[in-house]
Amino acid sequence: MDLINVFISTLMSAVSNCSLYSRDHASVEALSQKAISILNEILEGVECLEIMIVEGDLIANKLPLRDVGVQGINLMKRLKRKGISRIDFLRGITFPEIKQLIAYISDSDENLKTFTHIRTGVIDVKIGGFKIDSSIDINLDNLPSFSSKQVEMVKEVYKGISPFKKLNVAGLEEIVVNFILTFRKEVGILKLISPVKSYSEYTYTHATNVAVLTMFQAESLGMQDSVLRDIGISALLHDVGKLFISKEVLEKKDSLNEEEWEEIKLHPLYGARYLAKLDSLPRLASIVAFEHHLRYDGKGYPKLKVNGKKQHICSQCVAISDYFDALRSRRPYRRELEIKEVIAIMKKEAGGVFNPVLLDNFIRTINIALSE
Repeated sequence: MDLINVFISTLMSAVSNCSLYSRDHASVEALSQKAISILNEILEGVECLEIMIVEGDLIANKLPLRDVGVQGINLMKRLKRKGISRIDFLRGITFPEIKQLIAYISDSDENLKTFTHIRTGVIDVKIGGFKIDSSIDINLDNLPSFSSKQVEMVKEVYKGISPFKKLNVAGLEEIVVNFILTFRKEVGILKLISPVKSYSEYTYTHATNVAVLTMFQAESLGMQDSVLRDIGISALLHDVGKLFISKEVLEKKDSLNEEEWEEIKLHPLYGARYLAKLDSLPRLASIVAFEHHLRYDGKGYPKLKVNGKKQHICSQCVAISDYFDALRSRRPYRRELEIKEVIAIMKKEAGGVFNPVLLDNFIRTINIALSE
């Protein structure tokens, strides 16, 4: 990350000099050469350096940049003026390309040419201003590989979750965008569901599957992209409270005793408390984390002092996805169930555990997917 900060600082020094003098000034030439030299060093280890603006922070390859200083702030300001929130630098970038980018950033009237090794994006991830860059390429030739990659990304985000660390919101954003784009390509929903490969991977795989199923429900109900974004992030984090439960209880291969079950039932509260403190997340995330086991009839957990409180509709959607994926996944203490078995069980819980209207819609979409 230190090298990336140096690259940004050098790039913006070149931009400042280009604004003061001209693109052909000796200082601009020297700083441009230094910038591309540093960039090529970075790209020796990765195919692409992706720099994004997320909620006022600079994110490089899904990780937040610390201590970006004046130059980092200047870069964000200049990119925002251009309506850009993401730049990708690809391996093989040339000196003319970096010089053109510097001229473009420095001059409000300069137009950016199309280059092979520089891509700019317009994903705006501010709350209430979410846009999707439909030019992002999603390779759907190998869907199991695509889904596995999303699970790995969820795993990386979850590993960084701590009361003492900043949540990697950019990583969550990318996962959500990737799945929205697959929906646009009319991919069968069941093809995006990942199998649980090991007990230790269940949390990450389950979170990914619940997000896919919930976003699919939301889209089938006609919800807009900005809502899909919030729902997707909330669904990915619905079980985040389990990270504050002992590993021994979570991965126990036998049935839980009463004390262990009471500990598990605390995870909605733990998750809601953690997420509520994060300003970069939609408020919906903490609501869903708290309510997803509440049940449609309010008889679930956590127990509420206020009678008659109803789940948020997004919590109801997540509850359906959560239940469906849990039953169709193999667990240490039972076999996985066939989809038709799961649907039969869920139908019996309509009006109690689940909103009957949402459940009917979910079952209808799953049956359509089964017939494809």
